[in-house]
Amino acid sequence: MSFTGIFKAKDGLVAVADSKASIEDNGKLVEDINRNPEKLFPFTNGVAVTFGSNQILVQNSTKLFSTKINIEDLVYDYLNQKHTLDMNFFQTLLIKMGTNPSNKDPVNFLIGRKIRAGEYRIEHHQIGYNYYAERIGSKTDFYFTGGEELYRRAFDQIDFLSHITSADILQKFVAAKLEQFINFYDETLSYNPVGGIVKSYILR
Repeated sequence: MSFTGIFKAKDGLVAVADSKASIEDNGKLVEDINRNPEKLFPFTNGVAVTFGSNQILVQNSTKLFSTKINIEDLVYDYLNQKHTLDMNFFQTLLIKMGTNPSNKDPVNFLIGRKIRAGEYRIEHHQIGYNYYAERIGSKTDFYFTGGEELYRRAFDQIDFLSHITSADILQKFVAAKLEQFINFYDETLSYNPVGGIVKSYILR
């Protein structure tokens, strides 16, 4: 699991993400010490964060076994060619997901885009084994978060309005809050699925 979010300020967008990977071992979640997945991706006039599954299985008709592919590798390959994450990227990912029914957990992207100076949009894209869902944030949506429900509920309790006048202030605030929650849940949960280095990014 993860925790990621995109927040709107008056002068920009703030993206935040943890960097912990978890795997299921004998029915329990444990840290995947072999993975340090990238969950935050700046690109031209935009930024994306991911949560949910960070690897998928892709079945090729010419091969007997499926290939495990890291989501960040697909993102980096696409950004190197197109410099943005557009509808074609999500359709390509949907096709890859659909090659193997073992891809039970969806891949989620929260995306912030600069439409023009002073105008920003946030989006949520969910790609599953055989479905794709998209939600475009309204003018009154100041943030989208994703990942661990405990963290999402905690962030829903926070009053962000006093911090949205400046992306710099908002970035420091949300990054500090995420670190504070990680430290708290490290102490109180038997396993904290969110953790590692907190990464944040400002898009203006």
